[in-house]
Amino acid sequence: MSTSESKNVFRLAGWLTSCAVAALFAAQPAWAQTQAEAPSTESDQGGIAEIVVTARKQSESLQDVPMSISAISGENLESAGYSELNDVARLSGNVFFEAADRSKPQIYIRGVGTRSYDAGSDSSVGIFVDGVYLGRFGAMDMDLMEVERVELLRGPQGSLYGRNTIGGAISVVTRDPSSTLTGKLSGELGTSDIGGDMLYSLGASVSGPLAGENVRGSLSVARRYRKGYQPVSIAKIRGGSEDAWSGRGKLMFNLGDATLRLSADYSHIDGPPLVLAPNQLGGAADNPGPVTPGFVTPAEPADPYHLSMDTLGQGIVKKTYGGSAQLNVPFGAFELTSITALRKLKLNELDDLDGTTLPFQVYLADEDGKQFSQELRVNYKTDTLNVLLGAYYSKEDVTRTETINFGPASLLSALVSPAPLAWDFGLNLESKSSALFGQIQWEPVEKLSLTLGGRYSWDRKNVVFDTRSTVPGFIISNFTTPISRKWNSFDPSASLSYKFNDDVMGYVSYTSGFKSGAFQFIAVSPVVAQQVANPESVDSYEAGLRTTLLDRHLRLNAAVFSMNYRDLQQLRVIQFAPGVTAILTANAANSRIKGFEMEGRAVFNSNWSLDFSYGYLDAQFKNYVFNPTLDFSGNRMQRAPKSTLSLGLNFETETGLGDLSTRLGYAYRSSVFFEADNNVVDPQSSEGALGLWDASINLKNGNWTFGIWGRNLSDERYRRQVLNSTGNAQRGIWAEPRTFGARVSYGF
Repeated sequence: MSTSESKNVFRLAGWLTSCAVAALFAAQPAWAQTQAEAPSTESDQGGIAEIVVTARKQSESLQDVPMSISAISGENLESAGYSELNDVARLSGNVFFEAADRSKPQIYIRGVGTRSYDAGSDSSVGIFVDGVYLGRFGAMDMDLMEVERVELLRGPQGSLYGRNTIGGAISVVTRDPSSTLTGKLSGELGTSDIGGDMLYSLGASVSGPLAGENVRGSLSVARRYRKGYQPVSIAKIRGGSEDAWSGRGKLMFNLGDATLRLSADYSHIDGPPLVLAPNQLGGAADNPGPVTPGFVTPAEPADPYHLSMDTLGQGIVKKTYGGSAQLNVPFGAFELTSITALRKLKLNELDDLDGTTLPFQVYLADEDGKQFSQELRVNYKTDTLNVLLGAYYSKEDVTRTETINFGPASLLSALVSPAPLAWDFGLNLESKSSALFGQIQWEPVEKLSLTLGGRYSWDRKNVVFDTRSTVPGFIISNFTTPISRKWNSFDPSASLSYKFNDDVMGYVSYTSGFKSGAFQFIAVSPVVAQQVANPESVDSYEAGLRTTLLDRHLRLNAAVFSMNYRDLQQLRVIQFAPGVTAILTANAANSRIKGFEMEGRAVFNSNWSLDFSYGYLDAQFKNYVFNPTLDFSGNRMQRAPKSTLSLGLNFETETGLGDLSTRLGYAYRSSVFFEADNNVVDPQSSEGALGLWDASINLKNGNWTFGIWGRNLSDERYRRQVLNSTGNAQRGIWAEPRTFGARVSYGF
């Protein structure tokens, strides 16, 4: 976008904000007459229901939070046919959340994210489940089970959350055990437009008192299966397949005024395999690389949803499990909160790296990680003062090995034949993170609130690279290199908010963010292993309005923001031998990001309502000299679409058969680049504008609920991710085609 276009966009945003403010003040007298009669829920008089969130570690209305935040109920996600956490991107502006498979999520909020998924890097967007930070990438792409709501916070988060996040936070809040005996049984069956694909799921949950009101418990289990929408011949696998079991249990104890919550969860997922569809760039790319004489390079597949590969047994098996104890102890105006958690992840992966029928390259990954975390918070609250002080400690131990086996079709393998050629890139990580954080929220005069916060972080990482080759000295040699680094950072925040009346609040804020340094993904030499990327930092400025208008029939929230983002940790694909590339992580760029968001809900009458969100993003590299001949300064940042739009039209009514509810949803994002070069070096490394239609219909009759849903109704065929290897063919990961399903549930 040109400078003039950018200025015009911000003039438009400013004009809209000014008009909104003027309209708010003009409407004040009318509101004063209707506020006393305003409905508290949508069901009683057709108004907008209040949403209670805990983003600031206190229960409060969504409309009272002076930051850009979205909240989505678990019930709405389920009724719309959404079952995975990455589906929140279809409902939120300025969010990109795609995954190559269940171990490689790509999460970007306002253009801030990371491509990495290795043990040596941290995520830019933090995912928290009941206040517990999920440190490993493989644990982030999770199923939604027994979810009360999902809160999505944009921008750096550090003064409220135990673990700092530079891009934003996704907080998943699960349901507490109920005070009366309740239960639910559910089943689902579906298929897609690809022949042979089918899916089903089964779920059961029970919740209620175990020993009067003082002890309550809940237990839920789920089974999910999918045949897969990408059949691969010879290898006998299907992309998009899944075979998963999961369970979650929670105990809640009332200990006088104190409350203790014990939670545990387990998940075992087999699949989907990482199915890579080669793109030979019109014949210009060498696919899959230098081959042994006598082997013929296969033609590019005509249909990326019907492929052929030679490697049997491909797939990913992932186990994640853990437990937590949360203790809340109020005493007078104070409340003490302690969250103790232990998480574990075990992962095994096997992929055909070349994506062809040639016995060229096979990729294997093994990861074993565990994480311990302890968070302590003290809250003090009066009518005009709210103080939060916290301390956090976490320790991660991760062992991960990436293996590349070269087959006989690889020229490198032929050069050392008959010896087998395999490279093992091992990494052992011990990571410790400590922090003191807090904030003071003060109301010096009625309706005016000043919030000051800060965080001091200490991060230390010790790694040992252990690289091995079956043919030492050929391209790479055996070596073991230990490296240790530590970083610290102070990150302040401040916000000022003013409530013009009970339904209108405006705010301005400044927040600083920090992400610790990163080690290499794969170390092909001791020199590469010694390359450590420095921490990232960001200064974020934001102004916004949170409003409830038209006699509580319109909730409209808007925010404009500007960020200075420094020392970006970028992945570069480098060639260190003919036909052989490696990934190097380095601080490569500074950037500036501007944009705005607008979202809300309109209730037209007791039957019709509309949920909407829009995000605009101008995310460009301010300074990114890739090498002496390539300057990416001014390029658009990866996975940062200029526009994102979400619309959801809802209809509810009572019929002779029961309560009917329907939703028609549309999610749009403009084109995205997968690489910083913007197609200069790696052509076709982008995906065009995309619009997805979803729909659901649910009928509730007594304890029974029947529903049908559809995703990607227009059957858009697009790539979720692109893996580049400069000079060789690209590998594309293709998304789910049109998929339908039907469900039935019985609850009591």
